[in-house]
Amino acid sequence: MEFFLFFIFLAISIALTGVLSYYSDLLFFSAKENYHRDEITKPWESALQSVVSLFESGGNLAIGASLFLFFSLFAWFWSLLGGIIGSPHYTSSFGNYFFHAPLLFFGFLFGFPFFKEGFGQVGFGKIIADNGRPVLSGLGLGTLAANLSIWGLYHEFFFLFVLITGILILWPLLSYWNDRKFFSISVGPEPRHTEDWGNSDYDEFEDYGNDFADTEESPPAKSSPKTNQNTDWDDFDGGLGDDAPSLDDFEDPK
Repeated sequence: MEFFLFFIFLAISIALTGVLSYYSDLLFFSAKENYHRDEITKPWESALQSVVSLFESGGNLAIGASLFLFFSLFAWFWSLLGGIIGSPHYTSSFGNYFFHAPLLFFGFLFGFPFFKEGFGQVGFGKIIADNGRPVLSGLGLGTLAANLSIWGLYHEFFFLFVLITGILILWPLLSYWNDRKFFSISVGPEPRHTEDWGNSDYDEFEDYGNDFADTEESPPAKSSPKTNQNTDWDDFDGGLGDDAPSLDDFEDPK
């Protein structure tokens, strides 16, 4: 029963991570000002695409999905070790909390750069390095599903522990499922989105400030006032003399 419940919560965890990764990209990473209604109310297609992209991140869908499933089961078996050294694995004891904590997840996350440099060039190590995101997701979501199944079946764990574990696991995964780095750590292929903090908008603002300062230092030259010029009536054909015509000149003779 517990094994069956583990797979149910694993599927729920995958779906939840896919939906949250979609909304995190929509609201935070992309940060658009206007949204269509379908973008808010219909996340399932994009969430499914996120899951497929995760499995394909190493270049092969079958290998990525297999590694995800294998390391998910590995995380579940790891959580059972608490029952070997003490009370049953589902009880609220220090040993069980230790083996249900996401130690494998964070160990792989922060150790991945060293693993990739030392063992990720050839053979099986290269397969793991190329499929780092499915492996990391399997360790994380497998741990989360194991905690949820234990809590849901026996209710002896503190739910706060399960909740904090879920937040700690989902936080990095939302970045990796959106092809981004987490605290400058890249897992799997290089992310497509990189934040360039070198040429920021501040430099552009500074350029505008310099242009404005130059404008204030060198004000435009004032134009000289226009002078009234007398009209030279001799310029007209036939010439009108120096005096301008008056109304009397145009009166009809009686």
